[in-house]
Amino acid sequence: MTSTDEQGLSSDRIRGPPEIDLDKIQCSICYDILPETICFLSTVFCATCWSANACIDAGECAAKGGNSQANLCPGAVNIRCCSCSTCMEPTVCTTNGGTPYPGICPDADNSQCCKSGTLPTVPSSKPVNTMLTGLADILRGAGLNVVEEAGWKTRGHSVMSSVKGIVVHHTAGPATGEYPSLKIVRDGRTDLPGPLSQLGLGRSGTWYVIAAGKSYHAGSTKDDTLFGNANAIGIEAEGTGLPADNSSHKNWPEVQWQSYVRGVKALQAAYGVPTSNVLGHKEAAVPAGRKIDPNFSMDEFRAALG
Repeated sequence: MTSTDEQGLSSDRIRGPPEIDLDKIQCSICYDILPETICFLSTVFCATCWSANACIDAGECAAKGGNSQANLCPGAVNIRCCSCSTCMEPTVCTTNGGTPYPGICPDADNSQCCKSGTLPTVPSSKPVNTMLTGLADILRGAGLNVVEEAGWKTRGHSVMSSVKGIVVHHTAGPATGEYPSLKIVRDGRTDLPGPLSQLGLGRSGTWYVIAAGKSYHAGSTKDDTLFGNANAIGIEAEGTGLPADNSSHKNWPEVQWQSYVRGVKALQAAYGVPTSNVLGHKEAAVPAGRKIDPNFSMDEFRAALG
């Protein structure tokens, strides 16, 4: 995020020998010994499922169109964390030839996991000197949950010169809450006026559309014509940024990471942005090392974009 350069303590520095799996020991303590309300270790050391209700049999998860991930749930080996990358309103799913299944999407009242079928598409465009008023429709068209902040279509420091890049961030915000950084991203700080990005991404995978115009998220980049504020969409995903990690996305809720991928793919398709122009802030910012976000592997992220 624009607001921090702080480095986190890498978990590799506190691990024991390879034959000792401290993650399992620590997670066992969290699940089986300490009360959940005081289990700080589960937040710091353990990757946990995005919802206790999503810990279901792997076969049931697959039948609903979800993806299961091991080592995130207590109980038998077949009980795994189930998440869905195609959450949408049931009517949208059926209209596009899919079958909706409840129970594995964050917004259970309004969205279900859509198995098979095709997704609605938004025509590609090359915006020039304009506000990006189609952002909400693009994300909804990808079957994502979207919250539109009041006034977003006219919010920005100016129009966008173009959309040639996408820069992904983490907020370095609080450890709990769906999107506690919203006010800062929308309104800014005493030293930097908002908006600080066009889009936000909550821990549940819900997208927040904050601004349609230029937002102060990138700072100086290695190529401002591609990744500068006037030419790149900024996405601030809620996350503490700890521990610092470039090897995977294990420190992120699976449902949030999957939504991040799906949302960026939709934006790429809508604005004609190649995957090579999707960078983490840590990759785009200059001088090198000025930023550390996001704390997941950008190589893995781009590979998921296809």
